[in-house]
Amino acid sequence: MVALHLVRHGQASFGADDYDRLSALGVAQGRVVGQQLGARLGAADIAVVSGSLNRHRDTAAACLEAMGRGGVALSIDPDLNEYDPTDVVACHRPDLADAAALRAELATAPDPRRAYQALFAEAVARWMGGEHDGDYAECWPVFRNRVLAGLARAAQRGNTVLVFTSGGPIMVAVQAVLGLDDAGARQVHWALVNGGVTKLLAPSRAVGRVGAGWSLSSLNEQAGLDGPNGLLTYR
Repeated sequence: MVALHLVRHGQASFGADDYDRLSALGVAQGRVVGQQLGARLGAADIAVVSGSLNRHRDTAAACLEAMGRGGVALSIDPDLNEYDPTDVVACHRPDLADAAALRAELATAPDPRRAYQALFAEAVARWMGGEHDGDYAECWPVFRNRVLAGLARAAQRGNTVLVFTSGGPIMVAVQAVLGLDDAGARQVHWALVNGGVTKLLAPSRAVGRVGAGWSLSSLNEQAGLDGPNGLLTYR
């Protein structure tokens, strides 16, 4: 049996010019995840795979350091990267394709984060809807297939694999294992916290394809994050 621990990256820099950079809180979240995984896994042999985005690799580094596994090799697989949220929003609202225009609109809202989440949810629903696939640099079916291919490769790296990625790929994994429709998959997506851990189990005979025979052992674990320390974030 192969166990994949899918770790959503720590909090990135929402609203900054470079979103793909962990905030100080994101680094702290990565360390807490590492402490929790270190206690759980002990000295077990692990393989570690990450998407190629900075927030994936930096979360992995913080986590592995806290586990005392800083010397473990980190394999990079771009197929575990997130979809492009800028493209998804721009195709839904072309008037907000420019980052300055988006910031200006959000600045008028009483709660910019909540306003962005509402806008983003609409944009993702359109992206996944299948009626506008030609609009996107990477449509939903193409994204889903490349993530599943990356996860299948990760599952072949060892019996215990840590995968550092984003909410979109975790949504894809859970959908495939549980057989959710797209609306159900989006509900999973919105519930995922920064640093949350989702554990999948795959029989050795089925590691080459995510889905049949796989099971969901845990979803969106938040140990060490959900408490008075202020480490629980969604974006």
